[in-house]
Amino acid sequence: MSLRLLMLVLDGFSPRHCTRAVTPNLVEIGEAGAWARGGGRAVLPSITYPNHASLVTGLAPQAHGIVANQVFTDSGLKPAKDIGARGMTFLDAAHAAGLNTAVITGDARILGVVGAARCDNHWPPGGALPPGTPTVRGYAADSVASAALRRALDDGADVALCQLDNTDGVSHIYGPDSPEAIAQYAAVDTLVGELADALCCSARWSETIVAIISDHSQVTANLDRPPIGVPAALIRAGIEAEWIEDGSCALIRTKETAATRRMIAALDGVAGVEGFAPDILYTHSLPGRGFATNKPLTHGLHGCPAAAPTLCMATGGHPGLAGLRHAFARQAPTTATLPRQLTEAGGLAWRA
Repeated sequence: MSLRLLMLVLDGFSPRHCTRAVTPNLVEIGEAGAWARGGGRAVLPSITYPNHASLVTGLAPQAHGIVANQVFTDSGLKPAKDIGARGMTFLDAAHAAGLNTAVITGDARILGVVGAARCDNHWPPGGALPPGTPTVRGYAADSVASAALRRALDDGADVALCQLDNTDGVSHIYGPDSPEAIAQYAAVDTLVGELADALCCSARWSETIVAIISDHSQVTANLDRPPIGVPAALIRAGIEAEWIEDGSCALIRTKETAATRRMIAALDGVAGVEGFAPDILYTHSLPGRGFATNKPLTHGLHGCPAAAPTLCMATGGHPGLAGLRHAFARQAPTTATLPRQLTEAGGLAWRA
């Protein structure tokens, strides 16, 4: 049987807002299809690039190498988009099987993270938004990205990844529980409903599986409290280290892990510190607190375990949807387990 598989990521969508009052289309889709009602889980850190890398590779960040929006390398920190996830992606497997593949992203840097250049089609072309593209917080408006997805499907894409960014962007600006964010959840719900209706009426519906998910959620920042300053604390302690601070989490690479763990755990606002990988520690903040970076904290934060709940549902006319319904009911998927479940449901052979 032929396969049309679409992974649609609503970036930063907080699943607690998937309600009949706010997102009636999503609720209807979930109830009719497969729905992890308690939500799925992001891998940690609950950040966009590590979780998109997991969504395409089925691997944890320690294995695919994208540990944050930046990556530790032997020559210092590098942007995740310039490194790319290690491992074969489900898009690679689909391409090897002769299926047409596409990646469409509101955040163009995700293209490099997921290896989109190896696909048959990607948008934005060349990784740069076309001049005049409407944006939210610098990323393509969801209406533009969803239109690019519709074109890719019309052009014959069999297997596609599409990221719609604006739920994350608006939640950062105003907070994930703000009226503005809730309005954005409702707006993307309309786009998803229109896409689902179009796919349902298409000739390939019986071959189709659509996963509608988020990569992480967000927590509300308390901007009245001071940010947690990891770099300053490391310098005061005389510890040689590299660090990545991102919202409600930070990663620290150092040979002095024991001393660093003790020092970071004692900082005001820190909720926990744990080993992440050899010579790398992961620390996360108490609710509402964030880590100081070279830019101000936003009203919505992610990176910590509290921002790990994800939206996770699937629809389609493919017979494999029944297996997903049972799988989601048994155990909530993670961003690292979901791609394997989807490809197995669709009958796509894939060895990560």
